[in-house]
Amino acid sequence: MALTNRHQLIASEGHWFIAAAVILASVASYYFGAQLMLPIWLLPALLVFMFRDPTRKIPPKPLAVLSPVAAEVLAIENVRDGFIDRDAKKIVLGMGVFDIYSIRSPIEGKVVHQWYVDKETAVSDAPQFAQWIKTDEGDDVLLAIYRGRIMPRPRCYVQIGERLGQGQRCGFMSFGARIEVYVPITARIDVEVGQRLIAGEHSLASFIHHH
Repeated sequence: MALTNRHQLIASEGHWFIAAAVILASVASYYFGAQLMLPIWLLPALLVFMFRDPTRKIPPKPLAVLSPVAAEVLAIENVRDGFIDRDAKKIVLGMGVFDIYSIRSPIEGKVVHQWYVDKETAVSDAPQFAQWIKTDEGDDVLLAIYRGRIMPRPRCYVQIGERLGQGQRCGFMSFGARIEVYVPITARIDVEVGQRLIAGEHSLASFIHHH
């Protein structure tokens, strides 16, 4: 799926799920009666809610690292970033089943590298996908996605070498996951553990540039 400026209030990734639920409810109603099968019609309604994809107002904060997903902040710690081999601050985000599934770019910059991991060969706590983005000023941000074994694979709609705008929709993770965001060790953290975040609007951290 290519990046596009068109926006749909219901994510296109959910259209198949919703259509399948409508067909199931219709067939059940035909054979068993509409009134008896009325509760089954709650399933497509639930899926419409789960695959909602509202527009976001991206704040004018070029030095901010925006939250890539709608989630709760689970942890913040200083770590060694094994992907880029640097000291970094790691912000762990927990996406719930009923959170919005779209993934947005936390910064404006270029995709330097991406890693995909085969779920059949990965160790139990390996990320299934990671993405390294670099700003024009040389700041690096690393995203890593951890999902359950039965969850769908994360979708990424950009390739290595492509540019992303800050807050731009660039991926999708159905039914929730754990997201780790690695920012420079010098960055200022703008969130706290337990805080609920809106993708593309709330700032996780800010780059500190000394002139």
